[in-house]
Amino acid sequence: MNKEAMGAFIARNRKSAGLTQRELAERLHVTDKAVSKWERGLSYPDVTLLEPLAEVFGIGVEELVACEKREEEPPVRAVLEISRENQQTERQRADLRMVLSAVVMLCVALAVSWCLYAYGTSYVREQRQAVIYMKETEDGANYLYIEREGHLLRLKCGSGVDFDSLALTDENGNALGYRLDCRWNEKTYEGTVNACEEMGIMLSPRELFSMGGMADAFFEKQSVESLFGEPLVYYAGGNYFPDPYSEAEGRVYLCDYSFWTGRFWDAEAGVWRNEGENQILRIERCMAVTVSDIDGDGELEVIARNRWPEKPYAVYDWDGEEIIRLWRDSVPEEIRQDLRCVLVNESA
Repeated sequence: MNKEAMGAFIARNRKSAGLTQRELAERLHVTDKAVSKWERGLSYPDVTLLEPLAEVFGIGVEELVACEKREEEPPVRAVLEISRENQQTERQRADLRMVLSAVVMLCVALAVSWCLYAYGTSYVREQRQAVIYMKETEDGANYLYIEREGHLLRLKCGSGVDFDSLALTDENGNALGYRLDCRWNEKTYEGTVNACEEMGIMLSPRELFSMGGMADAFFEKQSVESLFGEPLVYYAGGNYFPDPYSEAEGRVYLCDYSFWTGRFWDAEAGVWRNEGENQILRIERCMAVTVSDIDGDGELEVIARNRWPEKPYAVYDWDGEEIIRLWRDSVPEEIRQDLRCVLVNESA
């Protein structure tokens, strides 16, 4: 039994049942983090939970273990066809067949023409040099996410990609660059990757693009109690530079946010430093960051507004052992208000 397959099967059935991870956890008397680990393929449900979990989804335990629902017999359509045919005359049936044939032929012709046009104008086949921002497994398929001019490309891995061996950073936390042979759609930003070769440390967009007037500025240090298992955590943003791909081109600033458990005074430079062993989280090149209990579990999480429309929000949570990152398409209005962007020209 495959953890990823079972996790994907549980996630699909939970969504089909209209349940959140928290609601499913409450029915099973477990934590929502346990449900999250199941769905991410990190662990199996306890054997004592298989029967109640199957009951919630309205399936049998054997279907849950097999990660596959038994297909029900299709409705009997012959009676309906006979009834419909008895209500029509032979002439009407002939006319209908002629009309349907003409419509089908027209639709096929239009579909072929559109596919040929879309294939020739929407798909790009190229070799790219990029940083991999995320690895994801969904429904048994592996995906890599890379950036392309302010968007995230979602690339399905082919047989030539050793997905498990790909590292996002080196041992020092530096982003690794890869040379990828890929094909992707300019309208959907989805595609495939058939080869992936490591190139070593790669410069970030902040190092490649020119810095703005606020590049060396840091916002005022803030603090929060009880975050990521620490009693007191400080955080601040800095390294601001204009996002060259923002919708209002050049108006939105991106920045880096650091979270640390302490600080020390650099007497030589005359400033407070927050780098070093005390740093517990660094979020690079985001639009804004806030801290809130977004999942209602009584513990605070860090929410970041990303620069990519395909993955607009990232939530950093503590699972009891490490900080994990989850993607979200939306957040509550009060949190969006706390994630207002810093503009290059506030009066514009």
